[in-house]
Amino acid sequence: MNESKIKIRKDFLVGDISPRLFGSFVEHMGSVVYTGIYEPGHPEADENGFRLDVLALINELDLGVIRYPGGNFTSGYDWLDTIGPIDKRPKKIDLAWRGIEPNTFGIHEFFKWLKHTTAEAIFTVNLGTKGIDDARNIVEYCNFPKDSYWSDLRRENGQEEPFGIKLWCLGNELDGPWQIGAKSAYEYGRLANEASKVMKLVDDSIETILVGSSTPRLASYPEWDRIALEQAYESVDYLALHNYIDKYDEDDLTKPPKNERDDTPTYLAKSYRFDRQIEEVVAACDYVKGSLRSEKTMYLAFDEWNVHSQPEKVHEDFEIGSPIDWCYFTMEDALLFGSLGLSILRHADRVKIACQSLLVNTIPLILTDAGGKAWCNPTYHIMAHLSKYAKGQVLRQTLEGPTYDCEKIKNVPLVDSVVVENTDELVLFCVNRGDQAQTVSLDHDFDLAAKGEHIVLQSEQLLDKNLRETPNKIVPQTKEIQFSDKRKLIVTLEKYSWNVIKIKKG
Repeated sequence: MNESKIKIRKDFLVGDISPRLFGSFVEHMGSVVYTGIYEPGHPEADENGFRLDVLALINELDLGVIRYPGGNFTSGYDWLDTIGPIDKRPKKIDLAWRGIEPNTFGIHEFFKWLKHTTAEAIFTVNLGTKGIDDARNIVEYCNFPKDSYWSDLRRENGQEEPFGIKLWCLGNELDGPWQIGAKSAYEYGRLANEASKVMKLVDDSIETILVGSSTPRLASYPEWDRIALEQAYESVDYLALHNYIDKYDEDDLTKPPKNERDDTPTYLAKSYRFDRQIEEVVAACDYVKGSLRSEKTMYLAFDEWNVHSQPEKVHEDFEIGSPIDWCYFTMEDALLFGSLGLSILRHADRVKIACQSLLVNTIPLILTDAGGKAWCNPTYHIMAHLSKYAKGQVLRQTLEGPTYDCEKIKNVPLVDSVVVENTDELVLFCVNRGDQAQTVSLDHDFDLAAKGEHIVLQSEQLLDKNLRETPNKIVPQTKEIQFSDKRKLIVTLEKYSWNVIKIKKG
């Protein structure tokens, strides 16, 4: 059996884990909202139309943040369409996702729904077809207490107290040629700088997120980040980055694949792209910091990330709630998803916000049928483990163990790992990328108990899925483990498995 050796010391830290690091994303896209989180008339819906079966699953995730209302949707979004009496709100064409937006679920409904969760809101403003005035007005509507035009309109619409949104995205993916109102980096940076300034004049407690490169696939990456940052560095608080990893290396994930599918070793190795992207974007931020002679460190918001799979349902244009990228994820997908999460966690010193994309029905954690049941993709369980157990500090580690080479990627560790220390325990997250069991030993200087808890997510076949007929095909199993030597903890990881090992301190 192969053995990997992890060495940690309590004084060697990567950094603190932000409570906003493991969040998700709700966009007006396909069936994320309509028949996803919101379906009046559903047997499990409450008086507001919120699906309680979905909310119960969401609350098991213990999410730190939820981003809303997009996404590409926001570049054609008019927030005024979403307030006031529901029967007077306009139905409009959504050009981003070729749907009909009825606006029956708007700002007030979202915040009423959000109160049922543990999450904080991240709100995205439209800097595609809108601009500075619109950004100022929505902050006043949402956050100003009273006795101004927009704050009093909010109160007339039934919300006496401000929504108190602290995190604001300054648009979405405006470097992308697919985006409504796409801009050059300089043009966007100037606009975002002025929008952020005026938003903070309305409410100086807010934080703003600058749009960075929407994908490393674009030729403008990472120059876009540098140029936009140079225009807005001192007035924003975070730089956004996005990435989705698929099996085919397609440039356009909205179309059926043309390339050959990766084999399993190659697919599971692709998490290194997140590590590389984060490090490249950090380098761009620090270059701008140096060139501007700034004392400020720019932190990152990885506010769209996921694996990507081909859809199981066909989208029908210009309907309400017609699915987009409604898909099952396999156990193989879940293993890569786990490694992507570990890549983000590994850089907790600079990545302070992250949103898995999306929460329901679009490359989702949670699947629903209109009028039917809700159940979970296997990625849901990994997200729950990360959001619940990745608390405290990430420890710097050295890893020695077997590696493999594939055509696209070389020197890939068979075991991917991150170690976290919280108040009460040490938590070891591991992905076994190999087709055989692996032994992991942990060399440490902590005072630890002689036993621990080992949570394993695994399935008989890598292509197994949680289907509506078999929703619990892939679920985590928990067992107690004993250690014969507390100074050198030894754990066995089953083949192709996601693992969480929790050991009490003291």
